[in-house]
Amino acid sequence: MLKQRIITALLLAPLIIWGIFTLPENAFNLALAAVIGLAGWEWARLAGWQHAVPRIAYSLVILLLLYGITVVLHQAHVIDTLFGVVLLWWLWVLIHLFSYRRRALPAGAHTLSALLAGIPVLTGTYFALVLLRHDPAYGPAYIMMLMLLVWGADTAAYFAGRRFGKNKLLLSVSPGKSWEGVWGALLASLLLAVLGAIYFEKLDSHLPAFMLVSLLTVIFSIIGDLNESYFKRRAGVKDSGTILPGHGGILDRIDSLTSAAPVFYYGLVLSGV
Repeated sequence: MLKQRIITALLLAPLIIWGIFTLPENAFNLALAAVIGLAGWEWARLAGWQHAVPRIAYSLVILLLLYGITVVLHQAHVIDTLFGVVLLWWLWVLIHLFSYRRRALPAGAHTLSALLAGIPVLTGTYFALVLLRHDPAYGPAYIMMLMLLVWGADTAAYFAGRRFGKNKLLLSVSPGKSWEGVWGALLASLLLAVLGAIYFEKLDSHLPAFMLVSLLTVIFSIIGDLNESYFKRRAGVKDSGTILPGHGGILDRIDSLTSAAPVFYYGLVLSGV
């Protein structure tokens, strides 16, 4: 399993980085939409749909929503409304998940609520990455900063949790995660934020805001991970899919990004960084 994970990562990482920096705007959007479409296919499974036809239909609905919002996305109030809804959704997820600190998860997937939940999760990810990549104020380097924050925090949480983990974060949702892992992720995010501020030349009045946005991004990346774990445990599955050998499904690779991307992009916009 570990060998498969390493091989898959070594193959995917250069491809992802190449796509972020070199693909033309429309090609990047189409490639990202394809990833979100596959994630929609997997999400429908977490909602309890096992057959291909309804899962394909759900993926098509997600893609149609992406297209429909894109048509009117140039209007500033549409962007504000979109991200307002997505960020409120993730705040609700945070409150909802931690309500299970002292109680067990309900058994079985709740199809309707799960299908509806997938809409802000998947559309928010797409538009945050598209806007972050194409906004003249940011660009591909900021997507790499986001990726490094998510990957770095995930790696730090894993090793800190293995070495020091004693206090479980949310046992009923994700038994492997600990508060010590969270602190390791946050420390890593602060270090990466400093390095990012140096690279982007933000060692001025923007530094506190950049540090805060980076910290919030990592906090919500953990929430995104827990959110997928919640739906997987309700559905009774270990992985969202099998498309990536050793890694599971698309959702298993982008779960942290689903919450981190909108927080990072809109955090930068609101803070004026």
